Amino acid sequence: MDHIQEIKDKYGQEAENIISNGLGLTKKGKKYHCPNTFAHKNGDRDPSMSWDSEALQFYCFGCGMKIDLYGYYREHLNYTHQEIVRELLGKSDYKHTTIQKNRDAFLQEIRKITPITKECTDYIKLRGITENTIKKFSLATYEGYIAFPYYRYETVIGYKIRKPMKDPGRPKMKSIMGSKPYLYNIQNTTESTELVICEGEFDCMVIYQCGYKNVVSVGAGANSLGSLIEQAKEFLSKFQALIIVSDNDEAGQNMDKLFVEEFGDKVKLIDKKLYKRNDINEEYILYGEEKVVELIESARFKIEGRRDLEKQPYKGLESRAGKYIPTGLESIDYGLNDLAPGLVTLITGRSNGGKSTLVKQIIANAIDKDNKVYLMSGEGDPELFLNELYQSVIGRHKEYYDLVKINKRYRKEPKKEVLKKLKKWHYKKLTLFNKGDSKLKTIIELTNMLELEIKFNNHDLIVIDNLMSILSVQASEKYEQQADFMQRLCDMAKAYNVHIILVLHPNKTYRKGEDMDFEQISGTSDIPNKADNIITVIREYKEENIRDGINGKIAVLKNRHYNDLPRVDIHYDQDTGLLLEISEDNQIIGYNFHWDTDIPKGFQLAIDEDCPF
Repeated sequence: MDHIQEIKDKYGQEAENIISNGLGLTKKGKKYHCPNTFAHKNGDRDPSMSWDSEALQFYCFGCGMKIDLYGYYREHLNYTHQEIVRELLGKSDYKHTTIQKNRDAFLQEIRKITPITKECTDYIKLRGITENTIKKFSLATYEGYIAFPYYRYETVIGYKIRKPMKDPGRPKMKSIMGSKPYLYNIQNTTESTELVICEGEFDCMVIYQCGYKNVVSVGAGANSLGSLIEQAKEFLSKFQALIIVSDNDEAGQNMDKLFVEEFGDKVKLIDKKLYKRNDINEEYILYGEEKVVELIESARFKIEGRRDLEKQPYKGLESRAGKYIPTGLESIDYGLNDLAPGLVTLITGRSNGGKSTLVKQIIANAIDKDNKVYLMSGEGDPELFLNELYQSVIGRHKEYYDLVKINKRYRKEPKKEVLKKLKKWHYKKLTLFNKGDSKLKTIIELTNMLELEIKFNNHDLIVIDNLMSILSVQASEKYEQQADFMQRLCDMAKAYNVHIILVLHPNKTYRKGEDMDFEQISGTSDIPNKADNIITVIREYKEENIRDGINGKIAVLKNRHYNDLPRVDIHYDQDTGLLLEISEDNQIIGYNFHWDTDIPKGFQLAIDEDCPF
């Protein structure tokens, strides 16, 4: 016999009084008014719920709701399965159980709840909450505190309270004795396709005021969320989409992760790059309803792929979210207007032709401009990459290096004190992923992982080096898989306002030193067709040009948003490992990175007296 049936058999017909008294069910004749306010919007005016003495449960003929003694404690009073089984089967009388004593203590305590005071109302209005919203959410006062009621169906199962002041002390929110909080504002939601879920009670009320009536919050914070998600899983699963409006901090990031892990693609996250402050309430107070709508609609766009111009009117091109990332080559950056958010760039060239060097300095420039970078590599040694990145950043300062012998050869290593500064320079701005070290094998696994990285960590630049080593597929499926992968990258770039770089080799028709065309890029034609920018790196092989300091060319083959297709000669600086642009008057344009605060900021020539060019 299962535990639930044991509970029903133990208490028998007594359960009718326990449930009806506990829920305050109103009886009319032999029937009761059903407490399911979701199904009975008129309050079940003509009673439709009866006690079934054989099944030992209440049953509503109108909405189909069933309530037995287990369900009363589980679904209506918010106790866990373990608590219910342990208490109801462990005590001879339900009145002696901890869960009933807890409920009785709560009912005794809420006698202290009074209509909301002017002091509480005045503070709430400072948060942008209107009188009508205060009434709609049934806010009250408890011994001078603001009292926020928590419901399951029609039953108040808890109150959270806070002092009506800017700094209420720690913790900001407390629970009244006996409270079993659930999702805040669930009593005002309806069955629909989507549900907005935020962190705090004030955030919830603000979002409601802005027109999103189907909104709940997880309470005062997102740090103890796992058990709440488990309790509310059945309810949350009813919605096609869950829009998570978490705060712009670590707790909010953890909240995003927990929901995605539990509900997968059903979860849609707002674009946190649109935040100017840390939470919705602050955004509302400082920037108004428009800002709240913009944030929530950024998630809805990911659901529907549509834009409602009534809610998201044209705001001008300068209002686009995201960061612009320079390559470090002035002519290329002007032509492309830097690497813009929401776009995908292809970088291609022969092996040992300079494309990885260009990628490395783009990453360095991105970090230097305070961008977060995620590098997905299918080949190469991460330690060697970091060593070369550090050399590019440190520059020609020989006193910052030690020479270390590796077998027969020597390599530069940053000194310990320099390495500390470099680590501080890229702190939380650089993440490396090496496919060879991971267990992810399929394209779906890789793209899902990549999307989660972008969602949770708000990267500004994604670099995939290189496509063919990342995608391990059968020859018969190769082009189709490449096309799908490229489309996913384009979709992610636009949805999350991130710039994505994809590094590719040319195909076998390309000959070294020649200019390149679209058709000479390896893989399916969908790759260059879908890309927004294409940059080629061409190594120089003519001796006379090399003697003049020209080591290659960088050319833009495709520029979706501007007509410019710049092409520049480049000099490879062996000391820094950088590709430096050669201007029209044959000057090498160099610059410094700002990893060391002792070096003054601002671009400057990075060529010393020993350089022959």
